[in-house]
Amino acid sequence: MDSGRVLAALKEGEKWRDRHVRLQERLHSAQARKRFLQQELDAVRRRVAHLEEVLMGLKDERIPREHAYGSHDHVRR
Repeated sequence: MDSGRVLAALKEGEKWRDRHVRLQERLHSAQARKRFLQQELDAVRRRVAHLEEVLMGLKDERIPREHAYGSHDHVRR
């Protein structure tokens, strides 16, 4: 066997192992980012649901009635 080819094969194997490690690290990083973004998305969805409930409550309260405006509101005609 040619020692140059053996050394080249060993270097090639090491290169692929290093590449594999880097890809594993990137995969773990991407998975962690995905978990973080999923948590953020869940928080935003909860906030939107809460605000929709508040909005529905406000809409339900808008029944036309006499003296609907508070004393601090000034309606100019």
